[in-house]
Amino acid sequence: MKAALYARVSTLGQGEEDKVSIPEQVQRIEKYCQEKGYTISDRYVDIGYSGAKSKRPEFQRLLNDAKANKFDLIVCWKADRLSRGMYPAAALMEVIEPLGISIEAVEENLDMNYFAMLSIVGKMELDNIKARTQAGREGNIKRGNNHPKPPFGYDYDHRTKQWIINDFEAKGVRQIFDWYIEGVSVYEVARRLNNAGVPTKKQSRLGWTAQKVSQLVASECYTGVAYYNKRQGSTGKRKDKGEWVSMPVPAIISQKTWQAAQAKRQSNKRFSPRNTRAVYLTQHILFCEECGKSFLIHSGNGEPRLVCRGMTFHPHLYNCRDPKSVKYHPIASRLWQGVKGVLESEGGLQAAIQSRVKYVAEKRDAIEGKLKELSQKSANFEKEKDIVITGFRKEFYTEEELQRQLQAIQEDEQQCKTEIDSLLADKRLQGDAENIYQQARQLIPVMQERLNCSLSEEEKWKIIKLLVSRALLNGLDDLTIEFRMPALDSFATATSPHGELPGYTPGRGGADGFANH
Repeated sequence: MKAALYARVSTLGQGEEDKVSIPEQVQRIEKYCQEKGYTISDRYVDIGYSGAKSKRPEFQRLLNDAKANKFDLIVCWKADRLSRGMYPAAALMEVIEPLGISIEAVEENLDMNYFAMLSIVGKMELDNIKARTQAGREGNIKRGNNHPKPPFGYDYDHRTKQWIINDFEAKGVRQIFDWYIEGVSVYEVARRLNNAGVPTKKQSRLGWTAQKVSQLVASECYTGVAYYNKRQGSTGKRKDKGEWVSMPVPAIISQKTWQAAQAKRQSNKRFSPRNTRAVYLTQHILFCEECGKSFLIHSGNGEPRLVCRGMTFHPHLYNCRDPKSVKYHPIASRLWQGVKGVLESEGGLQAAIQSRVKYVAEKRDAIEGKLKELSQKSANFEKEKDIVITGFRKEFYTEEELQRQLQAIQEDEQQCKTEIDSLLADKRLQGDAENIYQQARQLIPVMQERLNCSLSEEEKWKIIKLLVSRALLNGLDDLTIEFRMPALDSFATATSPHGELPGYTPGRGGADGFANH
């Protein structure tokens, strides 16, 4: 049975000065698991975080790994290490109960009803807060008041509690609708707005994006009526229109203009290149080494090309390459040949592991420092979410704005998590390189047998997705591939990978083609 070890101290002094509390917890949990015959799948240690809060980096990682079925039970020193309040207990039980994951404590007989009780109380309290907030907002709007945070194009008059037209922004709204109806893409509209220096309503550092433009042209409020209570608060599911609460506002565009924009949206969806069934080997894998953003594939009517997302969406911030795009097929070919090169060369694989182990050993302090930095950054994401949610509760944001801001934070959080996972994989590699290499040797014949078959693009992409963590393309079109090593059974079942392998750079690095990072 796989167990997750969780330990926590609430002050930095407990974890760093006397060197007792955390090591003692870990030692006792490890002994307990050994006696029970449990295999520890991972260790989750929070230092300097209160048990009354669920926003702890390692606690959040524990929840995410639980969702991924990485362990069967959680073992802690005492129950209060996991939770000292109803909110973290609610968050924990919401994840583990449906999965059948249990909790055991070393120093006490843990009663699961304790966590269940806290979970129920916490959920009831949160639901009550949401219900009171929702009712208050609906009542305020039904009394004839507008929401205090209007979208781009409007300002809020605190005296009359109504939206009033912002002439400068309204001119921008009309221009956006005109461009869109003419057939200008949302990406091009965003580029034009950013180049013209038009700020967004929230003065976003990233400026206008395709998503912001798309949401604007979909908003019916510009015709003179806005709606509140459109979605279920808990699930986000769209309610029937009869349940919406209408809110009259000044019109910026005509119904005819808005309907023309909606017809254009439907047409764009129908004929969007994203609806194609074509498979591209670089999708979800290829990232820009300069800005860290992923590459988009523009197929059009000619040869597919790869375009940096940073330069496409935020040209006022990034200038990663010249020319702005690169042909897809040469990069895809080098990516596939790089994967084949690793699988067909046992010596190359060994050299890659040794190279990565050496790099990790040399950069041990830097890796620890970066992990600490990213952990702090991860904690700040939770604070950002709290600020946005608090603003929503105090009616500073509309429900649509809340969803947009939370989505943006979640995207940044996911990128941060990917970096943390990569660094943690490096740490694990320090003491497990030989085991990883032996697994790789067992995997090679299985993979080579597959490579000898005639593979479709989709089959190639599945192999790439299984073995490649990500591929990086720099401004000179040098390609670096970062591998991850799955266990033997994961190749057949496409389950989560086990461990990571270092970067491989076709045409770069030494004679073996593997590059240090």
